[in-house]
Amino acid sequence: MNYLLMIPGPVEMPDEITEAFNGQTIAHYGKEFRDLYIDTVERLSRIMGSEGWSFLIPGSGTTALEAIGANFCRQKKCMILNNGHFGDRIHEIASKYSSRVEQLIFEKGSTYDLEVVDNYLSHGQYDLLWMVHVDTSIGILNPLKEVASIAKKYGTKVFVDAIASSGIEEIKMDQWQISGIANATQKGFSCPAGFGLLTVNKGLVDNIESSEADTWCLNLGTWKKYYNMWNDWHPYPVSLPTNLVKALNKSLELIEKDGIDRRVSMYRDVSARLVRAVKKLGLDLFVPESVSAHGLTAVNTLGKFDASAFTEFLKQKYSIQIGGSLDKNMKSTVFRIGHMSTKQCMNRNLLSVMSGLGTYMSLNNINVDVQEAISALI
Repeated sequence: MNYLLMIPGPVEMPDEITEAFNGQTIAHYGKEFRDLYIDTVERLSRIMGSEGWSFLIPGSGTTALEAIGANFCRQKKCMILNNGHFGDRIHEIASKYSSRVEQLIFEKGSTYDLEVVDNYLSHGQYDLLWMVHVDTSIGILNPLKEVASIAKKYGTKVFVDAIASSGIEEIKMDQWQISGIANATQKGFSCPAGFGLLTVNKGLVDNIESSEADTWCLNLGTWKKYYNMWNDWHPYPVSLPTNLVKALNKSLELIEKDGIDRRVSMYRDVSARLVRAVKKLGLDLFVPESVSAHGLTAVNTLGKFDASAFTEFLKQKYSIQIGGSLDKNMKSTVFRIGHMSTKQCMNRNLLSVMSGLGTYMSLNNINVDVQEAISALI
């Protein structure tokens, strides 16, 4: 059964990207593919706002997080900012590589308290700070630029889980002095899952020869070695999924053609319209609108109906999949609508979700004006 994917990744792929992915497989080496690979990593770095290196590591977004841990956390004093499920994850990863990991835990649904962050960094002499830009578990957009500015004062390197924000939210890696950004292919880049993408500050990469990472494949020194040694035909240490590289290259080409600033503005507009529609149905967001992410919307049912029952209704009756909560304590009250790809952001797809939501509420004897909500959306 095929479903319309309105989840926060993997996403509905635009036709151009699907076409690039579905083409004939090509060899993972040789000048033709080498040139495509180099073009892809250079495009990715530009979109991240960096003159640094980007790495396409087969795996998931968590693979890129693991690479940060393996190469930069080992026995370093680390501060993790945590206000959601994926803050828990980076804390677990960092703790595998260092016994000197601390975390600042903020209430779910609340963004980081910047004064608290400043206070801890001013007293702790931390080597690095690691944070989640958008935590999809609660739909929150955390203040990356502001945190990076604080960390800069104390000489603390900043690493970011931007898996759910890259290609969607504003990110200016070099300008904001961010050391490393992990992301993935299946969210804002509108591709199938399969790569952990990692962009690293040029100064850090220049100083990597063979890092202390207790791994071969995730050791960035290994990747740099092959880039230099086999640059003319195979500048990476492992076989790469060539069709996924073709798809990613097409995605990055489309983003650059559109302009990253225009793309960010489009997501903000879609998010604002969807929030208005949700509120017209008498519902609310799980987080304040001022800190709501722009690639997904976490909706709070306010106890009016069971969120998990609604997600199943939408799947069975409308052939649409949306996300439930990742927290067992919120499964009955929170559902998540993904709008991370340009195809998910099409009015017809957003309207299908809102129509299903309005119908479900009406069937459960909740008085709503569906047409008013649809008018707010379009």
